[in-house]
Amino acid sequence: MMKKILVLFLTAVLIISTFGGCAKNKDTNETRGIENVTDADQGTDGKAADGEGETAESTSATEDAASKFPLETVNNDPGIEGGVLKVALVTSSAFAGILNPVFYEDSYDNQLLTWFTESIISYDENFVADQDGAATYEYDTEAKTITLHMRDGVKWHDDEPVTLDDLVFAYEVICSKDYEGIRYGESEMNVVGAEEYHSGTADSISGLELSDDKMTLTIHFKDFYPSILVGGFWTHPIPRHYYEGIAVKDMAADEKSRLKPIGFGPYKVKNVVPGESVEYERFDDYWMGKPKLDGVVVTVIKPELVPAAMEEGQFDKAEFSTQQYPDYTDPTNFQYIGNVETSFNYTGFKLGKWDADKNQNVYDPNSKMADVKLRQAIGYAVDNDTLAKELYGGLRFLATSVITPRHAAYQNKDLTGYYYDPEKARALLDEAGYIDVDGDGYRENPDGEQFTVTWAAMEGENAETYAQFKIQNWAEVGLRVELYNGRLTEFNAFYDAVEGDDPAMDMYDGAWKTGYDPNPAALWGHSSPANYTRYTSDTFDAIIKDISSDKGWDNEFLIQRYHEWQQQFFDEAPAIPTMWRIAIEAVNNRVKNYSIVSPDIKQTLHLIELTAEDTVKK
Repeated sequence: MMKKILVLFLTAVLIISTFGGCAKNKDTNETRGIENVTDADQGTDGKAADGEGETAESTSATEDAASKFPLETVNNDPGIEGGVLKVALVTSSAFAGILNPVFYEDSYDNQLLTWFTESIISYDENFVADQDGAATYEYDTEAKTITLHMRDGVKWHDDEPVTLDDLVFAYEVICSKDYEGIRYGESEMNVVGAEEYHSGTADSISGLELSDDKMTLTIHFKDFYPSILVGGFWTHPIPRHYYEGIAVKDMAADEKSRLKPIGFGPYKVKNVVPGESVEYERFDDYWMGKPKLDGVVVTVIKPELVPAAMEEGQFDKAEFSTQQYPDYTDPTNFQYIGNVETSFNYTGFKLGKWDADKNQNVYDPNSKMADVKLRQAIGYAVDNDTLAKELYGGLRFLATSVITPRHAAYQNKDLTGYYYDPEKARALLDEAGYIDVDGDGYRENPDGEQFTVTWAAMEGENAETYAQFKIQNWAEVGLRVELYNGRLTEFNAFYDAVEGDDPAMDMYDGAWKTGYDPNPAALWGHSSPANYTRYTSDTFDAIIKDISSDKGWDNEFLIQRYHEWQQQFFDEAPAIPTMWRIAIEAVNNRVKNYSIVSPDIKQTLHLIELTAEDTVKK
């Protein structure tokens, strides 16, 4: 029946734009850190009431589907000299345009940053820091230190040298009491002296030991654990000399972060049209060698326009909608590349608030959604399996954990998560005292009062279909769910409300890209501003403390604690994981040497070539 309902919705609702459940691409604590990402993917599967059973099957299906896409463009034609790459920034909204790695908050700004700035550390295929970046490193587990060595010849785009004092400056900005971004969290607090600097009792961060020539930096940590080596410390410098005299509280809004940013990546910013486009030109002195292209132009385009634009040759590269992919599986003038993302979709519950003064989440046991059986029922009530299969062209898969298949070593493959079981949902609601007292088909709360859940979901492609399908699922178990403000919410407004803990919002749909480090402290930790649920528990804290301790060097113990944390997450249900994702990009046939692999893992943007003056058209 659910499939039939969804098909009816699909035929009745017009495509809107890219729906983003809760998606914004956020780097917080890690080098390639957590990011909100867009797309309304939901779903889990399984049959066991205790959450055990079929994750391995879902993981395998995800990996098998991804294997049909290459990671890099296939093009044997000879490259031409120069040329300008035309890149689509696929979004229904104007980009925010905070082009500073310390302050940006969403995936769109991240895509813009990628072309002109980068981490000083690179990572291997297992997300472990290697020695191929702009800085090399060594670490000492007993001393609890990492020592970075900056390579000579790395320059900012204004020809000033990049030094490790610029990394110290980034730490000082993030740890400032005036910093209002999301990156000051548990990883930063783990640096010796960071908390004292943040509180104003120290005028420097004592754990950052810089050499006289500013080319060597030793970072002293309070605890030293394995995830520090997989993005668990900040490695994006920002130029101290360039921001000199600008207060931290003013830095994000300054034109040096909006219109005239500089980095040390392969291309430098030439022109910014706020919210619409960014033009880059080649940086001849890039430390890895002169880039092949003359430049890059990134331009905003609405998701529903991408297929036609790619066929017409308007762009060389665009993220391609999974909803539209089934109608364009055999392109003639472009090809697909893709991989499994470190991403999951989820339904999150608002369970407290963020205390900015204390830098911690404050759980409210009396919040509207505090009853765990209510949250579990909401999870079991939705047929995410049908949503995954019918809306996403075989590129979305049921998620049973917030640890993704890309982190398979840590994933609890026994979990099945919240599969579709409306009878179980009804039983849980009955047990929790949510009963239909007046016979109108909707349940009242345990006090016998009308009960309505306000749910936030974002605008986007098939968003109305998606939202109404879920609302109907919840109605079928007797839950009255209404959209926040009575409608789907625009991307930036959505995040303002989610991050600001708008009391009018009871739950929301989100998607996170977790970055390299699966450590739950970054997304679900007591001191993480990115923990939008604001849920905390002693059990969570204890397990996360073990994962973020030197006990983690015992790999068997570390895996065990990761598995226990995922089971506990299932049991306490601050959020319901729903889908894992495969990302695909459409790339014009004139493009050579372009890879979907993150440039922080393998920097290849300077190697991209074009094989023709003009894009190939259908």
